[in-house]
Amino acid sequence: MNSNSLTEIIIMAIFQGIAEFLPISSSGHLAVLAKLSGSTPENAINTSIALHAGTLVSIVVFYFRSLLELLNREGMRIVTLIVVGSIPAGIVGVTVKLLKLDDLLTLQMLIVGAGFLITAMLLRFGLKETVENGTKLEAMTFKQSLIIGTAQAVAIIPGISRSGSTIATALRLGINKADCAKFSFYLAIPAIGGATFLQILSELKKTKIDQTALLNPTLLIGFFISAVVGLAALNLLIRMLKSGKLEYFSRYLLVIGIAVVSWGLIDLFLKWR
Repeated sequence: MNSNSLTEIIIMAIFQGIAEFLPISSSGHLAVLAKLSGSTPENAINTSIALHAGTLVSIVVFYFRSLLELLNREGMRIVTLIVVGSIPAGIVGVTVKLLKLDDLLTLQMLIVGAGFLITAMLLRFGLKETVENGTKLEAMTFKQSLIIGTAQAVAIIPGISRSGSTIATALRLGINKADCAKFSFYLAIPAIGGATFLQILSELKKTKIDQTALLNPTLLIGFFISAVVGLAALNLLIRMLKSGKLEYFSRYLLVIGIAVVSWGLIDLFLKWR
């Protein structure tokens, strides 16, 4: 196990755990870190999938009791809302995979920077219409679920926060604050789980040597760290959402977005020279 690669994975896992739940785009931050470390597109994708899987565990642990309640008859309507909301991301995710656009989206700093700026605007957009006692999750319509799911599908672009776009959209639709976060992370389960499954299938089609990457000890350490850090970040997000402090993230993304877009433009200019 290379110590440098281990250090990089630990740093990326911490960023993933924080950024997956706080609305600042984990994929965007991982792309920036991967670019700085000189990772190949393939390695960047494998690392991103492993760390996203870790945060998937965070969601299941945090909402474990709520998820169990979905198994009864009363919870079936919410399950249906989750299925409907997952359709857009499923279509977009499979399309991106089939067209092999992963590499293009992963390490293009201009795209990542633009994504950060879009997330900043989405957060400000959502916060303007926050309803103190909004619609409860049980009363959400299938149309609202589909709109929120579409926002999640757009977040396949690195830099656009999945949690930020879905929570901001739900707030704009008048959904209760706590249920905005809950539904956002319910949608994350099939989205992250599906992406992980597709990546594993992709790895299994490769040579026997490449398949060992699925059980890479360094990635397993990253998986564990992202799960632990993610659980803490999820708790923090819920508190900040209730206190109406998401605006701070919008300001942060505006600054980092401008910086990364500038980096992307300089990189593009140097390639064209």
